[in-house]
Amino acid sequence: MLATWFPLIRPFTLTAAAVPVIVGSALAGWDGAFHIDRFLALLLCAICIQAATNMLNEYFDFRRGLDTHESVGIAGSIVKGHLTAEAVLRGAIVTLSLALLFGLYLVVTVSPWLLAVGAVSVLSAYLYSGGPKAIAWTPFGEAEVFVLMGLLLVGLGYYVHTEDITAGVLVAALPVSCLVAAILLGNNIRDMAGDAEKGRQTLVIVAGRSIGIAVLAGLIFGAYGLIVVAVLAGAVPWPALLALLSLPLAPDILRRFRTTTIPAALHPAVKNIARLHLVQGSLYALGVAMAAVL
Repeated sequence: MLATWFPLIRPFTLTAAAVPVIVGSALAGWDGAFHIDRFLALLLCAICIQAATNMLNEYFDFRRGLDTHESVGIAGSIVKGHLTAEAVLRGAIVTLSLALLFGLYLVVTVSPWLLAVGAVSVLSAYLYSGGPKAIAWTPFGEAEVFVLMGLLLVGLGYYVHTEDITAGVLVAALPVSCLVAAILLGNNIRDMAGDAEKGRQTLVIVAGRSIGIAVLAGLIFGAYGLIVVAVLAGAVPWPALLALLSLPLAPDILRRFRTTTIPAALHPAVKNIARLHLVQGSLYALGVAMAAVL
């Protein structure tokens, strides 16, 4: 059972949901507020929504004929016959139900307004891959994750502790937003040839590979520039500059995208963007947390 279902949640992507919550919670701690129960509830809720989104993506891409045995970066549970499409859909619904339970705890302990935020998050998880015009098939996928898994999730990570939100928190969230959008963009660059054949119109397909790679470079290196901006603006304390130690991981990622178009060869580079997001975000949060206890 574990071997069958575990790949469906695409484990290496789950950090994209965890890091924003950790950063937002660190910012709340820096401002003198931290509740371990709320942190864990939001963390588990975010991870469940991300896992369910991955399952829905697997389901809808199979239904639309996008996934094949040759596809890279998918779990392949349906196309390989390990699970039926209906079983994967049921798994996504169960996982979203778990997210709802964790979310309801926050609704009760923090604010009823979080119910509306949760509804938007679940709807977005569905609309990303499903619906009459899936966002994943348009040029707006990166913009969606920039807002929802960057600005919104860091903001929520802060709000559940403080029951407040500030402009400074949104400024502090921008580096996280850049790298989570970079993960999706790297994924779309890797898959652009096969996606174009199936009729997808992702950002990189519409703009072209060269522009797509330039945007990817802007998101990755822009994240570092925005950390410096956040420090200078007072949105984060100076120890947050610890995140700059992850910068040496970035050049090799872009080199790989510039030197090959083979999806299988690019898949490790996509994983490395996710790793960069994790390392940079963890160091960023650690720096903020250090300032909170010093």
